[in-house]
Amino acid sequence: MNQQEKIKHTFNALKADNMEILDNFYAKDAKFIDPIGEHIGMVQIKEYYQNLYQNVKDIHFEYKDLISDQNKHVLVWKMTLRADGLNSGDPVTLEGNSVINFNEENLVIYHRDYFDMGEFIYEHIPVLGWTLRIIKKKLGATH
Repeated sequence: MNQQEKIKHTFNALKADNMEILDNFYAKDAKFIDPIGEHIGMVQIKEYYQNLYQNVKDIHFEYKDLISDQNKHVLVWKMTLRADGLNSGDPVTLEGNSVINFNEENLVIYHRDYFDMGEFIYEHIPVLGWTLRIIKKKLGATH
């Protein structure tokens, strides 16, 4: 499986009960950054995913664009997620992109996700979501 296929497979297969698949994806000293925080090393990365996925009922990534240069990849994606406590359990869709670099052992050494945290979480909390929608409307945001 090439690196692009490995990325797609890993994130569409990852669930709370199979975190061991990350052992064949990330290097032991990998760095993962997203709007929630920075996680360095396999232990921190697995703990982060375990906490993140514990209430996930279903998650799927649709990859729109993949741009690659040897071991470096930029992916544009749309994630659809259903989780307890988020949007009353109804699906949430989020668009974002990832920068993923592999090392010479074909393991990810650097992974950074870019997405709008407000769109992902805050807008799906009842009072806070309502408030954010009002602010966006006043600022002329289209969505």
